[in-house]
Amino acid sequence: MRKLLMIFAFGFVLLGCENKSSPQSESVPSVIIDETVAHLTDSVGNPDKVIVSAKLSRERALSAASDYQPKTGKWFEGENGFNLITSITEGDTEAGSKVGAALGKIPEGRSVRFQITSRNEDGQRLQLITEYVADINNSLDGRLDFSYDTPKQPNVNYLLSIEIVSPEGVVEDTFITTFFVPPNELNARLTIKRSLHGSDQTELSLYNAGPTDLYFGYGYGIYQKVSDGWKLIPDDRPVPAIGFSMKPGLTHQEEVSFPRKLKPGDYRIVKQFKGYMTDLSVKLAADFKVED
Repeated sequence: MRKLLMIFAFGFVLLGCENKSSPQSESVPSVIIDETVAHLTDSVGNPDKVIVSAKLSRERALSAASDYQPKTGKWFEGENGFNLITSITEGDTEAGSKVGAALGKIPEGRSVRFQITSRNEDGQRLQLITEYVADINNSLDGRLDFSYDTPKQPNVNYLLSIEIVSPEGVVEDTFITTFFVPPNELNARLTIKRSLHGSDQTELSLYNAGPTDLYFGYGYGIYQKVSDGWKLIPDDRPVPAIGFSMKPGLTHQEEVSFPRKLKPGDYRIVKQFKGYMTDLSVKLAADFKVED
């Protein structure tokens, strides 16, 4: 995950260094004018009310899983324990991505039942999404793999279960994990603190009204309004490659320092972010004015 955070934040390094060349005249709009900036707003969705996702805590989801036999420890603890499982999905998962589990070996004479079930707001079973039952005959070099494409319905909790079943059909042990497909909705606002006369810096605030966690890094673009549109102010200063994930109801504040003294006029600061574990990506713009 750390690698993903740094890669995403690197995009903001590029944003901050969008134009490293020396200023050109306004007669060359293909180089310095970004037509999309004129259409940006300071908010997306409705940021006036916080919306919380349906995500259940792991503890609550597992305690509500009364439709499964309890964990006995016969196969998933002790000498034969957790090393039976070589990989398993858990936590926030993007819609449509692969989820699953793998066992390094199958207990002799036993079969394994994998299930994915959706859960309601109380953690109770809603629907059996898929089931796969296998034994040693389905393994490859003793290894048993199970995978499934995550349903694309957003804001849903799921359980992934592994049951070891005896030849008589009795469940001898159960292992369960939780995963969650985040909401596919963004509600956020970008604001800027009014800069003092002659100041070379200000403060940018990004507020998340939910229900999706926001995912972003340091960095922004500063644009000046000219006759042809919005001109990017060149800025070749480095930007820290640090990523952030911000929950609903929180605000991220970022210091903005201008690369040079700004002339009087209208300006806007553009910042990009995305919905965590979604394909949603948004640019917002906060306007300010420099007076004589």
